[in-house]
Amino acid sequence: MNLLKGSWILKLAALISAVLTYFYINGEIHNAEKEKTVSDPSYKLIKLTAKNLPVNVRLATAPPDGYRLLADQVSTQPSRVIVVGPEALLEEASIAETALVDVSENTKTTTKKIPLESVAGIPLSGTPYTVEVTIPLEKIEEKTPAKDKP
Repeated sequence: MNLLKGSWILKLAALISAVLTYFYINGEIHNAEKEKTVSDPSYKLIKLTAKNLPVNVRLATAPPDGYRLLADQVSTQPSRVIVVGPEALLEEASIAETALVDVSENTKTTTKKIPLESVAGIPLSGTPYTVEVTIPLEKIEEKTPAKDKP
């Protein structure tokens, strides 16, 4: 204590040291609070988005022998669905696909309720995520050879 009584240089050095220490500790406390809010996962928000996607029907099997599928006439109701999910997952999604549809035993045009599969890793379930799929089949006409007329 006797040292600080006479020397103005030591008093000034102690004051500067105390002020620098105050600002350093205050800055560290402020940075620690800022890092806590950024790194705490409970504060992270996921940006949700909605995307209107066309429905694609996936067929597991071919129709039975003697029948053919009219592929250009396969339809769904609704033909498009709105999927809500994280923007990072949905930005790459371009279609919503149905579960596999078995037509191996169908002999006429059929309409079935089929669930949609997950879209871009987003699981879909519930009534809004089933679609009515109409699968038109047609009997293949066998051509008989024409008889030669004399």
